[in-house]
Amino acid sequence: MGQLLSLCGIAIVAFASTNLDDLVLLVTFFADRSLRVGPILCGQFAGMAAIIALSLLGSLIGLIVPGVWLGLLGLLPIAIGLGQLLRRRGGGLTAAPTLRPASAATVALVTLANGGDNLSLYIPLFSVHGAGEVAFFCVAFLGLTALWCGVALRLARRGTGLLRLAPRWTNLVLPYAMIALGGYILAKTDALSVALRPVLRALTA
Repeated sequence: MGQLLSLCGIAIVAFASTNLDDLVLLVTFFADRSLRVGPILCGQFAGMAAIIALSLLGSLIGLIVPGVWLGLLGLLPIAIGLGQLLRRRGGGLTAAPTLRPASAATVALVTLANGGDNLSLYIPLFSVHGAGEVAFFCVAFLGLTALWCGVALRLARRGTGLLRLAPRWTNLVLPYAMIALGGYILAKTDALSVALRPVLRALTA
């Protein structure tokens, strides 16, 4: 039970931290009354399924690379998180995009194109977990996608005032979540200590 709760927590944090910007996009899509809800939903699920498939494909390198070294991929989300913090300190904020998708395919392509941070986190996350845990993450991400669509539709129907605040929350939450999850990946595989061991030996020799 404890392990299941832990996996649920990891899945929620991983999904939310990499999809806050997608929530902004979804609210924008749903707020346009000229667009039908069905194609937006289909496009969002297709885009997320493609991101998950690419992450699974990327995680296959774990079959040829020792897991302890694969854990160093956790440095990637940490680097992204630190980069976000530096950009925020410089005053840069992500602006809410203005998009008018015409079909499910367009929504899917926008979701996939916006999935760089998803891939940078999901690939190392999948790489350091077993098949059963990865399957759980995939199902959880699809379930959370449905929740994301429901929240976005409700926000769009009640007014888009929150849309202007979403980019600021994205910049506040995303860097720390990415750094924390990167640290989790490093700790799970003990990759950092193994990588630094030769350096420490050289210094103490």
